Order: sequence, then C-alpha cells, then structure tokens
Amino acid sequence: MTEKRLLHTAHIPVRWGDMDNYGHVNNTVYLEYVQEARVEWFALVGIAIDHAPQGPVVLQTLHTYLKPVVHPATVVIELYAGAVGRSSLVVEHRLSTREDPHNCYGEGHCKLVWIDHASNASVPVPDSLRSVMGA
Repeated sequence: MTEKRLLHTAHIPVRWGDMDNYGHVNNTVYLEYVQEARVEWFALVGIAIDHAPQGPVVLQTLHTYLKPVVHPATVVIELYAGAVGRSSLVVEHRLSTREDPHNCYGEGHCKLVWIDHASNASVPVPDSLRSVMGA
C-alpha cells in the first residue's frame, strides 16, 4: 500500500477493555479503530457526517489480522486512497503500533457509498472528496 496516496494517520490508545480472553485486542475492536480514523479524517477534510443530508454508508469492510495488538499500546491507523467510482469510494487502511511502527498488525479496506439519506438513493461522491482522493 505504500505507493497509494496517504490520506490520514490516526493514533488511538488501546484501552484495557479492548482486550479479550486471549490476551489481545478483540477482533471487532480493530474495525472500531479504523472507523474512528475514518471519522477523524472526514472531519479534517470538511465532510460533515452527523445528520448531514448526504454522506457515506459502509457497504463493505475487510480487515486481515496479521499480528495481535496487546495493551498497553497505541495503534496507528494509516488511511490510503483507493478506487473512486461515481457514488462510491474505497479507503484502504494499514494498522501498526506506535511502539512497533515497522510491523504491520493488520490491513484492509472499507468501501463506502455516498447516499442521500432522505431518498436512500446513491448520489455522486462530492467533488471536494474526489480531489482529496486524487480522482
């Protein structure tokens, strides 16, 4: 993913409650970390998603778990530009930790569809976001 356009890097502290009985971060929490990074990135590029008339809806999420994260740690989520269609875009991600930045702990992507919430129909991805994505 290093040849992709880096969109945003988020640093998220691992909470003790993120751990499971196996002694590492629970698999579902990784997706929460990636979601937090996406929400942070949308805010930074001026895309309002809370109660906005139009916005992104998750169509597909994929995460490949490569190495377990354990508390204490700070996860580092790097978001990269993926494919951009008429009404959809892909945001790829790479997860590492601040303590071990050279090892990839997980990677994947999220495909988002831009919709009009009132009609529940897809609409074009905003031009401003297309530009940020390099499309």
